[in-house]
Amino acid sequence: MPDHRVIRFPAGRAASPVYSDTAALNDIHAILCRRGGWDPATLEDIAQILRRRGRPLVAVRDIEAAVEETPAGLPQARADAGGTNIEVYQDQSGGLVVAVAATAPDEAALSITLNDRRLNPATGRRS
Repeated sequence: MPDHRVIRFPAGRAASPVYSDTAALNDIHAILCRRGGWDPATLEDIAQILRRRGRPLVAVRDIEAAVEETPAGLPQARADAGGTNIEVYQDQSGGLVVAVAATAPDEAALSITLNDRRLNPATGRRS
């Protein structure tokens, strides 16, 4: 029988187990499926899981999109994202128009790119 030794690592030196996305999703699923109905603490529990995983909580806005026809019968796409509205349409000469309207708070945080180059809001200049 071979002779072997067990080497013990000093306390506090072992790597902590990684809390994976899968483990976080499993925990969130367990919270959402627990008995007893809706509990106001549920959102706080989910926030703690996301915080432990290192995922930040961000405000999410609804984005609605629709495709319509202009009065001239040309296609027009619209996207409404709260304080920002975007229209894409073809003008009478055949050119493509992308129009963006944003409230002041949204404009300050707005990022518009063209061919992977960022355009400055409201100025059309490249940064």
